[in-house]
Amino acid sequence: MSRAFEFSRQFLYRWTVNWRFVPEDIFLSKTFSLSLLALHLALLALFAATRWIKPTRRSLRDTIRLALAAEVPDQIQEEITRCVTPEFILTTVLSANVIGMLCARSLHYQFYSWLLWATPVLLWRAGFHPVVQYVLWAAQEWAWNVYPSTDESSMVVVGVLAVMVVGAWWGTRREVGDERGRETVRPKDE
Repeated sequence: MSRAFEFSRQFLYRWTVNWRFVPEDIFLSKTFSLSLLALHLALLALFAATRWIKPTRRSLRDTIRLALAAEVPDQIQEEITRCVTPEFILTTVLSANVIGMLCARSLHYQFYSWLLWATPVLLWRAGFHPVVQYVLWAAQEWAWNVYPSTDESSMVVVGVLAVMVVGAWWGTRREVGDERGRETVRPKDE
């Protein structure tokens, strides 16, 4: 745990793929580091409150209470289970990962393995036109294959990650609705 949150650690600017376009003195600054951390926490909170807890059909406070409860009533578990689809789980896991990558101070080339398979899924879940999906995928593929990274390739990496995060949030807005008339996802056998 101490290494995972070692805030005094400095990353080597010359190896970064994602924030190369930021001047080195800013990249190495504590302010930049803390800003990315704040953005990361804000995006996780936004997705948690507006997307990831939707199957519970409860407020964030009630969902936390349920998660901490010693035992959840069967009826509540069944309600939640009916709304949690494989697509919902996949989108939740992949969007959390992409949020982390967007807000990471330094990504290196090996991190592309985390993103390579998530990209088509998240671009599809965002609801983008197939041509836009292919253009974004191709731009990302190009950017991660530039060695050493440049300002331009770095901007493309961060830009595509940002588009994927916004797209995942916007594209899943009607996935699991509430009783106020929004669309609700139901299992296929119902």
